[in-house]
Amino acid sequence: MIFIYSPHITPRLEYVVEHLFENVLGVEFVLSSDRKAFFGHSGTCINYSTNSMGRGIWIKPHGLLEKRGVMGPLSFEEGQWEDLYCFFANDGYQVPFDIFSASFYLLTLYEEYMSKDLDDHGRFDAKTSLAFRKNFLETPLVDRWAYKLKDIMIRRYGEAESYVPRPYRFISTFDIDHPYQYRNKGVLKTIVCLLRDLARGKRNDFFERLRVVFRIQEDPFMSALYWIDSFHQKYKKNFYLFVLLSKNSKYGSKIIYPPRGYFRYLRSLLNAQIGLHSSYESFLNKRKVSKEKRQLEQVTGKKVTVNRQHFLKLQTPGTFRILSELRFSEDFSLAYSRHPGFRSGTSIPHRFYNVEFDSVARMWIHPTVVMDTSLMIHLKLTPEEALKKMQDLAGECKRVGGDFVMIWHNNNLAGHPAKNPWIKIFIQSFEYAISLENGNFGAENKINLN
Repeated sequence: MIFIYSPHITPRLEYVVEHLFENVLGVEFVLSSDRKAFFGHSGTCINYSTNSMGRGIWIKPHGLLEKRGVMGPLSFEEGQWEDLYCFFANDGYQVPFDIFSASFYLLTLYEEYMSKDLDDHGRFDAKTSLAFRKNFLETPLVDRWAYKLKDIMIRRYGEAESYVPRPYRFISTFDIDHPYQYRNKGVLKTIVCLLRDLARGKRNDFFERLRVVFRIQEDPFMSALYWIDSFHQKYKKNFYLFVLLSKNSKYGSKIIYPPRGYFRYLRSLLNAQIGLHSSYESFLNKRKVSKEKRQLEQVTGKKVTVNRQHFLKLQTPGTFRILSELRFSEDFSLAYSRHPGFRSGTSIPHRFYNVEFDSVARMWIHPTVVMDTSLMIHLKLTPEEALKKMQDLAGECKRVGGDFVMIWHNNNLAGHPAKNPWIKIFIQSFEYAISLENGNFGAENKINLN
């Protein structure tokens, strides 16, 4: 049992110590402002106050956790904690910075409340984030800080048996933006596409489109979805499937006719949890999200409690507040579209904390680590480089007992493996990630292409 003393117990402090000690380190703690109880505690204790008090591991507070609301841009001293970057630095001996304030700043996406630096889709730009600028985006820094603090506590107080390491998990997720490549596009559009294929000399595409339209061959994107399902059955692995239903949208599913066969297939899935892939325009539109949620529940015949924003388009805190109000229990939108890594500094799920109102929602946010299009399109990595990047990120999650969450799209896994090298990369990244669940870890376990 860890006793944490602070003269100022606030919702912010309660939130962050719960994540560090309960979610990350798996250890029981007591947070108290009782000085007498602090001095009477015989085990591990932490003093989170401005006075050293001559007892416990002293962490000097910056003051952020005593504030309310968003205070505007914060100034802070930067430093190093051995091999790790830190901020809200001070002259503390064992812990040279306010680990609680720094963790709160990252977990709550505090900097995103104030930033006007948005990309061309109106999203917070990864390149302006502290994590990108200080080169720790691909490190789950909050988790690493927690483990370093754990080492200090064990060296000083023992009680190593009190910590229950959180098991690493691999979570496989898919976004279904386009269930069909050729089917259900409408007669006029199909004719135009056929003529375009001929004009561009794409005879193979022309005949494949014809075979699909006349039901001689299955649509490639649906074939990929069938394969994804059977692949996970082979490994006895459940997965998340985020379904985009919106058609009247710039980035919608481009389907004219209701895909009834697709809907029947979704209802038949046994090892997939169906989640809503909220449309591009819905990120601040509660009414639209609610409508899409009801539509998906009608399609699947099941209650929908999980969400991911299309294009990972979200605004902090507005999007998360809407999702929480609509009673989503989990969201998987927390990632950057153009860069892999740990947007909130952690690889471990945490509850949404609204800094504006200093309130904690019931909804869990799952940090998503890497997306296929980030590697393929935005970073323009070769298949070999992409595999290495995913292995490294999975290793970071394994190191701290985090969740390695990947996003793939069915359209990127369509076609024959001989012509689509990304199918092989998916298989190898999947096998590596799942091997870490079984206890394998280290450079010797990395799966090579050769």
